[in-house]
Amino acid sequence: MGAEQSAESEQRQSDLMVSASPSPASPSLVKQRAKMNDIVVVTPGVQSLRNVSNDPEVIKLQEIPTFQPLLKGLLSGQTSPMNTKLERLDSQQVLQLCLRYQEHLHQCAEAVAFDQNALVKRINEIDRKS
Repeated sequence: MGAEQSAESEQRQSDLMVSASPSPASPSLVKQRAKMNDIVVVTPGVQSLRNVSNDPEVIKLQEIPTFQPLLKGLLSGQTSPMNTKLERLDSQQVLQLCLRYQEHLHQCAEAVAFDQNALVKRINEIDRKS
């Protein structure tokens, strides 16, 4: 059966190549769509009943606490808050959030700079030895 399928497949491919190549009489290409009997299933997929309650990744995802958006008036795809009354943010709290984030980015930048300097020193040592 395998030899028959491969011979059939080769014949279809050669037929497609002949029909897809432009002939001198007609310069336009003819497109053919694949048919269901053109598709060969090598091995069917196996449906396994997986117990997701014991999956460690699912357990970790379930441990993530739920949270609310900063602006509660804009939920699930609302693009224009015409009919909704928006809640106001406290500017001092937003400022504190931004300052904390700025400090965090500064610490990250210092760590990256330290590691880059260590790499540059190590590269220079290796270059001197070779």
